[in-house]
Formats: sequence, structure tokens, C-alpha cells
Amino acid sequence: MISGRFPRTIRYTPARQLAHRAMLMTKRRALSALARNIPALKTPPHKKAPPLAGDLPAPFLSGAHGTVSVKNGQYTFNFLNSPRRFTLPVDWHREDLNTGTRLWKLNLHYFDYLHQLENADFEALVSDWIAQNRPFKPGYWLDSWNSYAMSIRLVAWMGEYQRRQAHLGYAFAERMIASIAEQARFLQANLEEDIGGNHLIKNIRALYWCGRFFAGETGCKATRTANRLLARELDRQILPDGFHFELSPAYHCQVLADLLDCWRLMAPGSLRAKLESKLVLMAQIASDFTHPDGLISLFNDGGLHMTVSCGALKDAYETLLGPWPQALSGSQYRAAGFFLKRTSKLFLAYDAGRLGPDGLPAHAHGDVFSFELSLGQQRMIVDTGVFEYNAGARRAHSRATVAHNTLTLDDHDQGEFWSAFRLGRRPGVIVNSACITAGNWMVDARHDGYAHLDGSPVHRRVITISDDETISIQDAIAGGRGQRAVARLLLHPSVEIVRDDRDHILLRSGEARLRLEAESARVSVVERPWWPDFGCEVMTRQLVLDYGTAPGEWSFQLHLETAASHSNTS
Repeated sequence: MISGRFPRTIRYTPARQLAHRAMLMTKRRALSALARNIPALKTPPHKKAPPLAGDLPAPFLSGAHGTVSVKNGQYTFNFLNSPRRFTLPVDWHREDLNTGTRLWKLNLHYFDYLHQLENADFEALVSDWIAQNRPFKPGYWLDSWNSYAMSIRLVAWMGEYQRRQAHLGYAFAERMIASIAEQARFLQANLEEDIGGNHLIKNIRALYWCGRFFAGETGCKATRTANRLLARELDRQILPDGFHFELSPAYHCQVLADLLDCWRLMAPGSLRAKLESKLVLMAQIASDFTHPDGLISLFNDGGLHMTVSCGALKDAYETLLGPWPQALSGSQYRAAGFFLKRTSKLFLAYDAGRLGPDGLPAHAHGDVFSFELSLGQQRMIVDTGVFEYNAGARRAHSRATVAHNTLTLDDHDQGEFWSAFRLGRRPGVIVNSACITAGNWMVDARHDGYAHLDGSPVHRRVITISDDETISIQDAIAGGRGQRAVARLLLHPSVEIVRDDRDHILLRSGEARLRLEAESARVSVVERPWWPDFGCEVMTRQLVLDYGTAPGEWSFQLHLETAASHSNTS
């Protein structure tokens, strides 16, 4: 029997994606069956490597997903804050790596850590991978010949070949180039059009690299494919306001880095000019979503150090296109649904948009009407972040609405999250009005993510920031029948909680002071995890504001205060 959430999930997926997935599944099964009976498919190719271009592209804006070190013949890889040791020959498919989404294993096969190795270790590791990893083994598409991993690996291998070519042995160099050519052909035949999004951008970047790395028809074919895909994906993936359509600031920065590299590798022309106009918008967003601590916002999937750093992005952008845009004091990205406020004292980022694109909600969280707040350089109210992509309790919590700084009814989610990346029913979000100016900052919006509950409740939140930088939040539930309404605020681990003699709550971290007034709510404190990066868990506290039952209207305020005004508070 098919669960109702499956049809509620599949109905949002474009037919072209479903058709491409069906084609890939059929092809994978057929090729795996053939490989069992054709010995030639089990050994590395002996084709002569195609000719290389005269001016090979150099590494650019490469941010490794982890680290590798070698001592006494032992390779220690550290991905997702989890180290593991290997010796040659490497067991690339060790059983403990085949869990969940296999993200650690994918990182191993990315090879974007190669720049950390000496030439001898570099040659040994690449040679070992080529010898042991042939396509078309059962499950080959999950890791070693996964097109996303391959896109990262191709760029890493080509970049390191350019950097080390004078020091590589002839036989190894020929073998490496032949493997790069084989992987490039495979990628062009297995593009991730069933997934799309940032995965397809990675494919496009790798193809532009191949176009510049190989001479003749091999390079030309890769460039033609990259141009065709990019011309289509720019308008599909980059919203009119410049935000990447998956609505994750971290993934937005990753896509910005990949597209900057594409721009660098492309020939001049109308497509490159169009890409440049998109990059200008995307850079402004990256600047705006950088907290005063220099790190990116954590809305939806991502991590503080998941992708290329904001500083490296800035340097790369200025090398290619000119001055990095200054963060704006007040900005609104209506297509994406984000609204921001920045002063000398505070930075607030507010989400009043949809969860994600209908065809790719994999990185979406239940965070409609959630916000992040920094005072000075200090994060005070934070997004929960992400510990892992493997399905389970941690993955479910990272996506759940109870983990975000918004309101729940009977702890239900705003969307129907399931498995590691699936989303069935999802809310409609409408911004009733917004005023983002130097003197006024207000967003009034509503969503119907709880309308399936008894009484069809609809949540409306109005958030304002006054001249004295007091943040006021008004919540209202229209409809509903007795569901418990609860708002939540997740605090940075450095924040202390102090109750004053009026039972107001003072939040302090260093010189930062924030007073919570919530007269219409009963406030309690619970322990919750904060996951600033993959594999990194820090316990912190969450304020739970129990409003009562729906329908109803409630409010709370956050007042900025100086350390001097509370000098007598211990």
C-alpha cells in the first residue's frame, strides 16, 4: 500500500525530472548486468589519452571538504568532523562507509583534498583509485561513479595535474589523463538532470573545465554541453532577485563559487554577459547574509564552514569582476522571501518565503517566519543547523519546525518532511505587506502549513523593528480548534539566561544584552542541540513560549540593552 505522503510528494516533481530518473534507473541496471559478463568493463581503459590544450586551467577557489594527512604509510582523512584511517591499497568501499546517504564516502571520492599531499602520495592515491574503481559495478552511481562526486573529482584532478605536471612520471600522467577523459565522457552521458539544482551546476562547472583542459573535439563537446545547460539553468535556478532557488545561504555561496569559476573559463559572449549580471546579484546576497562574525547564515541545509569562506568568495569576485558589494542596512529579497536588517548594533535575517522549489525541496526546513539575530559580533538567536544527511532523529530534528525560531501548533511541522530529503505537503506563504526602509522595518505575512489540522488554522506573524531597535513579534492563529500554540527561540551556546525581579528574561553574551518580554506567554527553558557544521554538536538552550490554545493572538518583544543598564545583575 502506497503511503499518502508519496503521491503528495511526487505531484510537485516536474515530469522531465521523473522521466530522466526513470531513464537513469533503467540504464544503470542494464549496465551493471552487462559489466558482470564483459571483462573489458572491469579493467581501466587502454585508449590513448586525448590531446591536452596548450594553456591548462589553474586551480581556482578550491575549498576542500576535509583534510588528509599521511604518516608512516597511513592516510588519515577527516570529513564531516569524523576522522578515519586507511592504508594502500585503499578500501574505497569499506563497509562502515556504506551507511545512509554515504556522505562521508562521497567526500572520500571527491579528491578535492589532493593539494594537501606530496607528489608521491598524490600519485599513489590517484593510481590506486583508478585501478580499483571501475564503473558499472552494482551501486556504482552511489559513490565512486556518482556524477556529483565525479564533477568535484574531475576539477580537483585537472587542477592538480596543471599544478604538478612537471613533477609527474610519464606513465602515471598518461594513465591519469586517460581516466579524466573517461570520466568526462561518463559525466556527459549521466548528467544529474533528475536532481538538478546545485548538482547540475557542479556538472556544468566540471564540463567547462574539461572544455579548457582538452584540445580538439573532446574539449569542444564538453564546452557545447556546458553552454547549453548553463543557458537553461541560469533562469531556472537563479531567482529574479539573485537568490539561488534552493533558498539555502550556504548552498547559494557554493553555487556562486561554481558560477564564478564557470565565468572565468567561458569564452566572451552573450551567455557570459548574462552570467555576469547574475553574479553581481548573487554577490550582494552573499554579502548581505554574512553575519558580523564573518560567517554565513544557517537557514535551511548548510554549515558555517560547509563551502568556500565568505572571505575567499570576496577575494575571487574582486579578482574577476571588481569590488565586492557592501552589505546593505536593509534589504528584501521578495522572490526568495528573505528580509534583513543591519545596523551598527544588530543584524537580523528573517525568512517569510516558501520552503524551497517544488521540484527540489531536499534542503528545505520548516522555518517559515524563523529568524537569526546577532548583536555586535555575537550571534544570539541561531538556526539549529545540520548535523548529518543520514535519515534518523538528528536529520528529522534539523528539518522540523520545533527546531526553528517560529510557531508550532501541537508541535506539527509546517511541511510534510520525511526520509532524509523528501517533502510532501507544503505551506503556501503570502507576504501581506513589507516596509524595509531606513526608518521603518516591518514584515506582515501568513502561511497555511497547518490548514490540514482541525479548524484549518492559518498562522500570521508581524515582525517590526522600531527606531530604538526593539524587535516586536505578533503571532496570530485564525481558525484551529484548541491546538497548543508555542513559539521558540534557540540561543547561541555562549548566551546566559538571567531572570530579573520583574520575571523578565535577560539574555547576555559578553557585552551583548537582550531582554525578552513575553507577557502573553509562559516561558520555559529546554536543552537542545546546535549543529553549526556537519558532525559538530553543541548543546545549548531553547526558550519555549507557551501561548495557549488556538485560535488567538499573542506577542513578545526583544529589547537591546547596554551592559551598563544591567551592571547590578549577577
